[in-house]
Amino acid sequence: MSGNEELGWRNTPELDALLAAARKKLESNYLLVGGNITVHLGEPAELWRLCSAISRSSTGLHSRAQTTKLDLARFDEWLAHPRNGGIGLIATLDAVAPLQDRKQIASDKAAVKATALADARALLAETTDDWAEHWLSSLLNQDGTLGGRVAVDALRVAARVLTILPVDGLSLTELAEYACGDTKALSSGGAPRLVLDALSLREGIPRPVDPVGIRLLWETAGVSVDALSSRVLVFGYRVDETHTVGRWLNDAANAGIPFPLTLDMASRGPLTNIADRIYVCENVAVVAAAARSLGSRSATLVCTDGQPSAALHKLLSGVRAGTELFWRNDFDWPGLQMTARARSRYNAVPWRMDAQSYARALDARTSEPLKGHPGPSEWDPDLAAAMHESGRAVMEERLVPDLLLDLA
Repeated sequence: MSGNEELGWRNTPELDALLAAARKKLESNYLLVGGNITVHLGEPAELWRLCSAISRSSTGLHSRAQTTKLDLARFDEWLAHPRNGGIGLIATLDAVAPLQDRKQIASDKAAVKATALADARALLAETTDDWAEHWLSSLLNQDGTLGGRVAVDALRVAARVLTILPVDGLSLTELAEYACGDTKALSSGGAPRLVLDALSLREGIPRPVDPVGIRLLWETAGVSVDALSSRVLVFGYRVDETHTVGRWLNDAANAGIPFPLTLDMASRGPLTNIADRIYVCENVAVVAAAARSLGSRSATLVCTDGQPSAALHKLLSGVRAGTELFWRNDFDWPGLQMTARARSRYNAVPWRMDAQSYARALDARTSEPLKGHPGPSEWDPDLAAAMHESGRAVMEERLVPDLLLDLA
């Protein structure tokens, strides 16, 4: 083949096919001109002849051959020869479209993700609960790298938010501004999803997908999604203040009427409790029994009605110093977790949340199997051990007669 014929390969389908294969190889190998590419010789028709010219095969490739190997260094040398245009492989490809060093790009992304993961671990290092490590582990691929679905910016926002939770009635926009300096950081995208994933692990409950479940999960951390929907039921809750909400609370307490307090009401002004003791229960049935049996003579009672709400956290954030807080939940795994968090956050005293009370209330005929993730009861290790042994949950309503004795 003459020099003029070789120069004639420029801008042909045959050369374009080789350049496309070379681009794929280079972009997946740090743009290193080395190794071979496999060339399929079916199309274009004269591709076998071009490969023979580049390889300087003495016999040439047979036109019926299906594939061949082409050395990239030799291809680069052939392109750089003056009779073939005098432009090497890298420059030729860049002239068509800039080469992308995909290996380096992937390596850089992996490094950024590793840094973000390390930063998140450092931010959550003071969290002693297992949920934080479980949450981080759930974000990882099998090789220990950050999952491809997890955006670095979202992880950083989520970690910052988790370090300042729980809060006392902050809205999502206030929380985002406080944690990240950006009021829209939790309005959409991956960050709120990551935070909710972490909270569901912390609470030991499935990740909710409905708006009500999502709102309630935010409220377990004291975050207000809706200040009017977030509420806490109180009974006998008397306060020093005489503003409108204060008067409502005192009037209801004096009349022996349970009072549903919304987060909006609790945010209108201070509500400083008068009583030296506040009892906290989980189920409305306890409040109903106290109202029916004790009326205005009942001790101060607060009902979470399940997971503690933002309204409850807002109310308890204003509890007078020196007030004793007695807290109880159902005898189930979430109940142990909520009691443990109340001890940590409010220095609450477990209220009939002990192995002896559990044993007295346990009745396999009316109890149900324990569900969720088992957890400890550090204030009374025998309680968790007894629950493990029986495998049964006991709802708070079974203890109503004993609880009324305490409230009288």
